[in-house]
Amino acid sequence: MCTFVSMKNEYRKLLKAIEQETGCKMQTPKDFERLAEKVEKRTKEHLSESTLMRLWGYRPGVTTRQSTLDILSRYLGYADYVTFNSWSPDGTEEVQSDEVIANHLRMEQLHAGDRILLTWYPDRSCSVMLREDGLFEVMEACQTKLSVGDTFRCSIFIEGEPLYMSQLVHEGRSPMVFVAGKVNGIKFTYLPIDEDAGTTDCSA
Repeated sequence: MCTFVSMKNEYRKLLKAIEQETGCKMQTPKDFERLAEKVEKRTKEHLSESTLMRLWGYRPGVTTRQSTLDILSRYLGYADYVTFNSWSPDGTEEVQSDEVIANHLRMEQLHAGDRILLTWYPDRSCSVMLREDGLFEVMEACQTKLSVGDTFRCSIFIEGEPLYMSQLVHEGRSPMVFVAGKVNGIKFTYLPIDEDAGTTDCSA
């Protein structure tokens, strides 16, 4: 069953954040075409131009699927729409990743085979690799609930911020949302495919 959101004011800040992220006011059919392409490229999830037009009020429409808002939130680097709202409850906080001062890494900067070493408090660490299908796979894990072979999606890694993993498949179980570094954030080391990924140190 689909969940619908009927009040535009409830997601106005999401639309504003999308426009700030893209640097474009959504005003013409071409704008929505470009946005649909960007969303699909970054999230690997499809939204039609007509859906986006209705969302912005360019075409008549009354209700919006929750799944549509979730996809747009993931485009901004959040796990889902609920997470987006929890990080910007009053709509005044800037949410686009372009304005993050901390070191950050976007998925589109990566290539299949690239690895990222993640660490977070107190002694958690894991190494993940980007696969051809756009999923990250856990290659090594130390002192964390994650396991080797787990897969997930993530649009952006931000130094010092929690890492939200969407569609995490842990040990073959149903997909879930998982957060790493919830209190102190994560640190990451980018290891391109042509560099030695090294290993995580799980020694006591």
